[in-house]
Amino acid sequence: MNVTATDLLAIAIFTITMMSLVGTMVGLSPVVPAAITMTLLGLWGIDIGFWQGKFGAYAQVWLRARSPKYRERISYHEAGHFLAAQLLGFKVVNYAIAGIVGQSLGEVLASKNFTGLEGGVEIALGETVSNSSNLLDRYSTVYMAGIAAEQLMCEGATEGGMDDMQRLRQSIAHLPNPMIQERWALLNAKNLLSEHRSVLVALAAKMLNGASIADCSQTIEQALKTDDYSISPTP
Repeated sequence: MNVTATDLLAIAIFTITMMSLVGTMVGLSPVVPAAITMTLLGLWGIDIGFWQGKFGAYAQVWLRARSPKYRERISYHEAGHFLAAQLLGFKVVNYAIAGIVGQSLGEVLASKNFTGLEGGVEIALGETVSNSSNLLDRYSTVYMAGIAAEQLMCEGATEGGMDDMQRLRQSIAHLPNPMIQERWALLNAKNLLSEHRSVLVALAAKMLNGASIADCSQTIEQALKTDDYSISPTP
């Protein structure tokens, strides 16, 4: 679930309102919660007016990243994309892990084209191996690999992947049965990552520490050799 800065403000105001009601029962002056509410509203207004909500978005991601479970989950999610991409012949050119490896607050506030602080793995579509007849299948598998990695490695419902699914659905909207392609891609991604689970674990640890693209790729290659796997299986 993606909680926006506005949602967080609403939750905070509700909590403070309840605190003011309970506070009267325990002798707390109503001025205290009122002052806190006005301060929050002022900060929210400044953030929206001057920074288009960037500060609130950054604070939300930063706070979530303090959770070890969240850090583990998001690292597996992006590692799933990275590993699937390399296994299926795509060249990874960039990656970011939301709230962990990415832009600083100063960079976010200065950005004129701010689109969010989500993580992601960027691949070069023009530099692939194998023939292009199954390009859509491989591409679909990479899109769903983040969700697949979460399902394989983390407990509970997946937290990321809505953007992945939306982009995939745009890419396969022309197909007669796009939902069949989507379900197949998720299953194929899960099978692929399950076969290379130890590689996924090693890669996630590297990405969590901000390793370079070259270092991540080398980690995959070394782990594959250790497990006696082929580097470029096809779905």
